[in-house]
Amino acid sequence: MTDTSTNAPHDPSPSDDRSEAYLAGGCFWGLERYLQGVDGVESTQVGYAQSTVPNPSYEQVCSGATDAAETVKVSFDPSRVSLRTLTLLYLDVIDPYSVDQQGNDVGRQYRSALLTVGPDQRDVYETALRELAARDGQRPAVSVEELRNFYPAEAYHQDYLDRNPGGYCHISIDKIAHVAERQRLIERIWSLTPEQYAVTQEAATERPFDNVYDRTFDEGIYVDIVDGTPLFLSKDKYDAGCGWPSFTKPISAERLTNHRDASLPGRPRIEVRTAGSAIHLGHVFDDGPRDRGGLRYCMNSASLRFVPRARMAQEGYGGYLGLLDN
Repeated sequence: MTDTSTNAPHDPSPSDDRSEAYLAGGCFWGLERYLQGVDGVESTQVGYAQSTVPNPSYEQVCSGATDAAETVKVSFDPSRVSLRTLTLLYLDVIDPYSVDQQGNDVGRQYRSALLTVGPDQRDVYETALRELAARDGQRPAVSVEELRNFYPAEAYHQDYLDRNPGGYCHISIDKIAHVAERQRLIERIWSLTPEQYAVTQEAATERPFDNVYDRTFDEGIYVDIVDGTPLFLSKDKYDAGCGWPSFTKPISAERLTNHRDASLPGRPRIEVRTAGSAIHLGHVFDDGPRDRGGLRYCMNSASLRFVPRARMAQEGYGGYLGLLDN
């Protein structure tokens, strides 16, 4: 899937027959491998952008003498993946607040930048960055600038992680393996409130007794706030007095995954995530009602969406109405 053309500078003009994006986000090995997993990406090539030296070598770039940025050139089919989706996935997988560094790689060549070709790309990039700043309350360290040049990197850098799967990468293998699933959900994830994002994506915990569903006991169903998977029924919810919505059981244990959580010293817990979207829900404890199985699924309201009984059929959950009566 890699373009292996010679080390000639790219002519930064828009193409009529395909769309191109130039993304700099740390070591290009991992970012290239991640982007290759995106549905709609047709080819990738790693190289050096914004260089002050024609056709720089890797050694020259690492020396700091070229001011080049390690960059991935992405050719994609806009009917299958939009530039916005590519941008959100890029911002999702890098640290957008790190200056001249991603992971253990430090230096000017590892800076983050969205390099524009054509008049419409700047608007897409700047809109996404504004939305990110509004969500997180801080300004991203990702520059948006016009692509001046792009020189393909040496052949041994192309598809590097395919040929060297044990090579270091600031992007986790898990994220690379699941980018297609992330692509399907990224727009919804991007629309979460700051609290919902912190809880579902960063395993934060909302405040007890001050969340939307702690005192909700109406009939209905609780679904994954990101992908809508049905998770809990109102008939299995009870007042545990802990300040968070608590359930004795899920609709189906197969829709959840359990993970050891040692984040609190001396207090090991079992974290609960969804099997589909992999969002953080909360924890499961063994201090629930004994006559109902003995478990307490202590969930964050921010990870859930409640669908009242009266709206279940309309929203596609009519098949679960019978479970509320059993």
